[in-house]
Amino acid sequence: MQNNPPARVYSLARRLRSTSPNGPPAQLWARVLDIRLNQTGPSFIQVVQGILSFSDLLNETETGLHELGFDEFYWDALPPLRLVVQRSLVNLRANQSNLTRSITDETLTLLRVIATEWEKKNLDPKIDDGVLKEIQTEARDLFEAVQDAGIDRELKRFILSLTLEIEQAIQQYRIGERKHTKSLWTRFYKIGAKLFELVKFASDIRKTIDAVRPFIRLLGGRQD
Repeated sequence: MQNNPPARVYSLARRLRSTSPNGPPAQLWARVLDIRLNQTGPSFIQVVQGILSFSDLLNETETGLHELGFDEFYWDALPPLRLVVQRSLVNLRANQSNLTRSITDETLTLLRVIATEWEKKNLDPKIDDGVLKEIQTEARDLFEAVQDAGIDRELKRFILSLTLEIEQAIQQYRIGERKHTKSLWTRFYKIGAKLFELVKFASDIRKTIDAVRPFIRLLGGRQD
């Protein structure tokens, strides 16, 4: 569930729905978030922080729906929850009736389906270590080629910084939990795209371009 934001949204939305919707929003959220509420102490701040964190979770889910290519009708699950957040923050201490009325059975069903499909769409395959070694070798070769090239100093510095960033990304991936493959490839692609743009407009540095091309292919950058 840690890497499945909609699953966490579903869990909290179900608790919101099953908790008495009448009374001050602060009390409702305190029960949902398992906070022992003190109206003037740190616990009240924890409730506010909890609501804001829930709002961030909705934003994270919305971003994922877009990036993972969910159909637009799935997005209908989010506005009812944002409405609860907005109504709650207007006045946390004032009694409000039917605060969670916007969370319908359809909302919960959509969230549950999203959470299930999210797992299928968000599979994060491991990167073969041989591929990483190949990228790392190309990065080092490129670093040496550019370091010895007679090109503009700022241009050289920019390319070298990109190759070093690849080295750092691989090292972080290897010593980390290895469950962020997708973000690693996204980082590689962005670097490859920068190098591609460099090659596209720097036609006067032929030798350096030839060194960059195989590296871009490995990173997924386009070469028209």
